[in-house]
Amino acid sequence: MLDDLVTYFPLLFVAFGVLILLFSIKGMVDGRRFAQRAERVPGVVSDVRTTFTGQGEHLRARRRPVLTFTTLDGQEITTEARTTSDLGVGNATDVLYDPQDPTRAVPAGNIGGGPGGIVVGLIAVIVGLAFFAGVSGAFAGVGGGAGDGRVGHGGSGTQCEMQKPDGTVEPMECPPGLFDDE
Repeated sequence: MLDDLVTYFPLLFVAFGVLILLFSIKGMVDGRRFAQRAERVPGVVSDVRTTFTGQGEHLRARRRPVLTFTTLDGQEITTEARTTSDLGVGNATDVLYDPQDPTRAVPAGNIGGGPGGIVVGLIAVIVGLAFFAGVSGAFAGVGGGAGDGRVGHGGSGTQCEMQKPDGTVEPMECPPGLFDDE
């Protein structure tokens, strides 16, 4: 049972990577949909709200600009952006806002969902699959020379494995003359 856990543990990296990919793609799609239906107007950063998460060396700050702008129908709006930004107080910026709910607004250059999450997700998937292949032998025989069932190789100490019907693997001494290269 512990062997199965060790064998399949790298698949958690794969699952984690797939989740990152899905959320990143969803963020990009949602951001583009928002940008398509949003109205664009000039605005200014009137304040910056900073929230902290974590503790000690893991303390992280999130800076969300408070945007002040006038909608196309003349309504004056001040609202906290839905995304983080490095814009400081007093910076002029174009604002994208939802015409149905003008308090849903973001700086025009920051609709969210960049490619960084996709890259991180792909890396996690690749690393997870590589570790899974190395631990489980899932791709044995693909690269040539691997996957012949031997644990050790060379000389009289060569060991083979026998897979039982229940899926467990048991080491055993290889029969003499089984491999021509010995």
